[in-house]
Amino acid sequence: MNFVRIFLLLGALVAYSFGASSSMENLLFNGRWAHDNGVSRASAPAASITFNAKASKITFTVEGHSRWRLDRDGKQIEQFKVDSKEERVIKVEDDGSFHKYRFIKISESGVPEIKFYGISVDGEFGEAPKPSSRRIEFIGDSFTAGYGCEGSSAEDAPEFDKTNASKSYAYLLASGFNADYQVNAYSGRGLVRNYDNMVPEWTYERLYDYTVMGSVTSYPKPERWDLEKFHPQVIVVFEGINDFQGNPPYADKGKFKKAYANLLDKLRKAHPGVKFLLVSTKVWPNDDLAPTIKSIYDAQVAAGHKDLEYKHVLTSNVGLHGHPDTHSQEELANTLRPIIARLGRWLSR
Repeated sequence: MNFVRIFLLLGALVAYSFGASSSMENLLFNGRWAHDNGVSRASAPAASITFNAKASKITFTVEGHSRWRLDRDGKQIEQFKVDSKEERVIKVEDDGSFHKYRFIKISESGVPEIKFYGISVDGEFGEAPKPSSRRIEFIGDSFTAGYGCEGSSAEDAPEFDKTNASKSYAYLLASGFNADYQVNAYSGRGLVRNYDNMVPEWTYERLYDYTVMGSVTSYPKPERWDLEKFHPQVIVVFEGINDFQGNPPYADKGKFKKAYANLLDKLRKAHPGVKFLLVSTKVWPNDDLAPTIKSIYDAQVAAGHKDLEYKHVLTSNVGLHGHPDTHSQEELANTLRPIIARLGRWLSR
């Protein structure tokens, strides 16, 4: 799809005179995005847009309650919040050279979505960054989304200001491996049973099939995700915390195991040769998740599958609402990194 979004009201002539506006050919998207009529929509945490530019000012036009981070050559230079539709101008150092910029949605948009209208610069765009030869997908919930990781205590609210997907283990790993990625995480959702049984008809098992998970109830026919658009080499599955935590009744273990195995089979079929890392952790009050995931792993191995590994992790849940803080997210990334490197055969950056 090809579009050019002009941010100045006088249109293409003014854009030519004072700078350049992006087209899709200038941009590399990570995460699930829906592109319709010059607007790109997303809800996934850590969804990002990467581009090369030579400029002293960069203008983003974004709509929807969200927080954003701008990196230049891998280092954060700006962070800001958007509420309604806004045109945000960010000044950057212009040394006459092209630099790689990444625009990252660090907040989680459970409902409904954000809309991205384009980028303009007062200089010029370079060629779009080349896709990485490494691709990784993360499937999970609030732990994977970085929910509340910047909170200093269980009640250090509000969660919107304390969530930072760019400090989640998932983003840290993808960035560290210099991999293209998807962080398909949704707080409060379980594979077959959501936390405290909220919106029981929209569990992760069903949501996974959609491009913009947070907006599935906002459109008569929400866009379904085409698995052909992104073929990960490694998929980290850290699902099930919400199935077995909160107020009972908890997920039926037989139903959970069947849904989990079906998901693995669907992903194997869509991505031949993909490797899986199945992750579990301690949950309260019954600690049912770890033995359930371990039994799924054992059943997969017994069935002859050699494409997966299992890891049980423990996290220090001292962030907001009993979630891992930034330090614990870093430890989690460090724990999983060597396993992922082995699965992907990614022995160096």
